[in-house]
Amino acid sequence: MGTNDDAPPIMEEYGCATCGLSLTAITSRDEVFFLHPGRDAEDHDPDPVPLAQLANWQPVCDFCSAPHPVATFTFENVDLAVSTDSADAQLHNFGNKWNACEACARLVEQRNPEGLTQRAHKRFLRKGHTINLQVLRSMHQALFTATPTTPVRQPIASVGSATHRGNASGDDTAPAPEVRSLRPQMLPKVRDRLVRFWRTAGPAFLLDALARGHTYKVPGHMPPGAALDAPAATVDHRNPEPLRQYAALMANHAEDARIFWIDPDFTALAAHAARDLPDVRIEQVELPAPNGLLIWHTPIYQPTDPASGVVIPVIAAQWGPVPGGIWATFYTHAEWIMRGERLTETRMQNFREKVGWLIPISTGEGLRFGQPYAPASEETRLMLCSLIATWILTTQPDAEVTDEPADKATRRAYQRANRPAPLVRLVRLRRKQQPRRDTTDDTPTRVYTRRWWVKGFYREQPYGPGRALRRRTYVRPHIKGPDDAPLILNQQVHVLGNPRNQNEQ
Repeated sequence: MGTNDDAPPIMEEYGCATCGLSLTAITSRDEVFFLHPGRDAEDHDPDPVPLAQLANWQPVCDFCSAPHPVATFTFENVDLAVSTDSADAQLHNFGNKWNACEACARLVEQRNPEGLTQRAHKRFLRKGHTINLQVLRSMHQALFTATPTTPVRQPIASVGSATHRGNASGDDTAPAPEVRSLRPQMLPKVRDRLVRFWRTAGPAFLLDALARGHTYKVPGHMPPGAALDAPAATVDHRNPEPLRQYAALMANHAEDARIFWIDPDFTALAAHAARDLPDVRIEQVELPAPNGLLIWHTPIYQPTDPASGVVIPVIAAQWGPVPGGIWATFYTHAEWIMRGERLTETRMQNFREKVGWLIPISTGEGLRFGQPYAPASEETRLMLCSLIATWILTTQPDAEVTDEPADKATRRAYQRANRPAPLVRLVRLRRKQQPRRDTTDDTPTRVYTRRWWVKGFYREQPYGPGRALRRRTYVRPHIKGPDDAPLILNQQVHVLGNPRNQNEQ
């Protein structure tokens, strides 16, 4: 065991494209191969990609493999040579950035390598993994030997996640807390916890807010004696009973929901298309499913809570049928309600059991098919437009839609409960676009001498029998004109391809 001055360290970190977990790089005789750290053989081989290119990265503690690390420490680079009876020494290079859960972070700050070793070893044994205790001890001791000054705790970085500056209207706001993305394979479990939340903790969560003076909207048909087509009703602490009915409705909607995961590029396009939506209106044909739970890889919109001034990342939406239309509810990550608190691993597990991964921002909004809707605030309008734009785009050629099975543990849990295996519908932005042509045959009817920007816009697309019906489609921003012609420039900001990559001209 020791440092290696001859071979350059592997500086770039890698993760597995299949499961999203970080990988350990191992070098032997100038070859590099990868392992899932601290665990026995997985149900799949490592598929290494740089973390910067990994959309579904799920960080774990680099010391004990606990989920949800809270800090990063920078050590000196250490190479650990491990010898076995049947093979030459393998040189393990672990890099210098180490993520840590709260328990391991405290041990690092106490410079307690033996405590790290014992904690990691106990966790691996409890999960049924085999690990060499002496290898762990040598690795942890080498880190502190090579790093005489205790490293400083830093916030954990989120690799590959896009952050929005301000909100969709362009206003400057306080930066939002970092949001950890939910990988597609775990979304059936996310949905099941959401169903449990609405059937157990959800009513108490809303009733507690009522007691503190909040008011909520519920579908208009829920209050006693109300007509089926009644508008949304407002409830307060004097009339809490409709909230219990509302929570039951949300649980049923979530349980029946088809799950959609929207990739980061498609999320960015939807956020851009939402700004061009002329009104808040839906048609039944625009819904990708009657009941749905949709998770954006990155926040689609980030309004500011007027009471606290804190930015709320909108990462998910749920919808389901009500008389004459649908009821849509928006969610943020559940840790948002625990902001400013340090969650121990045990407390985080309890929190996941009780609340899950998602928490509602409000009780939602009711939209009737074919009728324009006037939201009470600009924030609500932008959230609804973001969801409607996502719906519309999923039915267009720009969308590449595939089904992804749940992770192995979730599939087994469903099998034990005699439930059909769950699938997640992945919606990605199609990479290859057909070139736009200005003529339809070899004889041009019009000659263009310039190229120019065409901004994104919605149009009514004919469809159905005799193409007599209409539905909205979105035409992405693009450049029109001959490839070799000069581009007409102006002072506006335009978007082509990925709307996050904007260039001022």
